[in-house]
Order: sequence, then C-alpha cells, then structure tokens
Amino acid sequence: MNTIGQNKRNKLLLPDRIKPFKGIIWFLCLFVIFEFIWKLIVHQGGDERIFLVCGKDLTAYTAGLCQWTASSVYWVIHDLMGYHNFHITNGSTLHFEGSVYINIIWTCTGIKQVLMFSFIIACYFGPTKKKYWYIPLSALILIIINILRLVLIFIIIKEPFPEWFIPFNEWYNGCLWDNTPSTYWQFYSDWFNLFHRDIFKWIYYDGIIFILWLIWEEKIRKPERKLSPANNENQPQQQH
Repeated sequence: MNTIGQNKRNKLLLPDRIKPFKGIIWFLCLFVIFEFIWKLIVHQGGDERIFLVCGKDLTAYTAGLCQWTASSVYWVIHDLMGYHNFHITNGSTLHFEGSVYINIIWTCTGIKQVLMFSFIIACYFGPTKKKYWYIPLSALILIIINILRLVLIFIIIKEPFPEWFIPFNEWYNGCLWDNTPSTYWQFYSDWFNLFHRDIFKWIYYDGIIFILWLIWEEKIRKPERKLSPANNENQPQQQH
C-alpha cells in the first residue's frame, strides 16, 4: 500500500517537476514542428538555386534578396574592411582573387531562420503587443548576423586550405586527394562548406535563435507575467 501510495504521489508531483521546463519544452516542440513543415513543403530543385514551395518555383522572388545579401557582404569586406582583391560578379557571386567562387543563393540569405524564429515567437507564450516589435527586431538581428557570418567565412577561406585539411577531408567527405587541379578546387569548396554548411550554420541555428528566444523568455515574458494582475491576485495581502 505504501508503494502504491508513493507511486500515486509521484504521478501527482510529476507536472510540478516538468513545470519549470515548460518553456524550453514548448520552444523545442515549435522548433521541431517548423522543421517538419519546412521539410514537407520546401525543397531545392536539381540546381541548389531552385526554391520550390509546394512544388511551385519561387526562385525569382528570392533573386533580389540574394543580390542584396551578396552586395552587403561585398560592401563590408571590400569597402568597410578594405580588401580590394574581393570581387562581386553577376550580382551574387563573390570571391577573393585566387579563391573559390561562391554563389549566394536563397539558402545563404537567412530566410529560413527568420521565418523559423518568427513562427516560434508568434506561437510562443507572452504578450502579443510586444511580439509586434520583437519579431521584426529579431528578424533584423538575424539578417545582420547572417551577413557577418558570411563575411567571417569569406575571410577564413581567402587563403588556401591548410595541409591538415587534406587527410581530414578525405575522412570527413570521403574525397581522395590526387594532387590535381580539379581535386584542389573540390577540396577548396569543401573547405568553404566546412564553415558555411557545418560549423557556422549550426551556431546560427542553435546559438543565435536560442539566445533570442532566451531574451524573450527571461527579459520580456517572465517580467510581464509577474506584473500581470492575474498572477498577483493570489498574493497575500498586507495588513495595515
């Protein structure tokens, strides 16, 4: 009987144990829900530049954003930082002299991350009125950080890949180094993708989006909730 009673007591206490983690659980659920919806309706064509939504080609609608992103990266590196050996061609192709050419396509613009975070905050707990300014502000922050992310990647790859990358890339991507020009440029592209696709992408995804959510949770939602009359009505009254 004692064991049964203890089990019942544990079941009753379980929600209280989960309650402190309700916010992070709901955040992760929204993250997964968005990823599922995105993978369900958004695809790339045979060419990675193709932007397909529910089977419709919307690539033309992203061209302006791709060119703006490329121009912004070019302005920071060429004009602001003074690297005059950095060039832009065809409106959206960037490269240092002697380096690999990188085409800025829709996946490089941060559009997915902006939509993801907007979805998360729109569906998350908190004051609706403050969402009207926090979502656009966060979108602007995400766009700026994405530009800085690309700038940092281009600065890293402006010099050829180091020798240690050759055995690493043979293991990581299954490529075989045969000291030919074609292999050299393949490894150079992989050197770029190591940072663009693998390292900074996840820092951008998991790090920045999580920090923006944490600011909303700790600095906006919780203080607002404490000030809410609904949360103060059960507070003990002071006797005078």
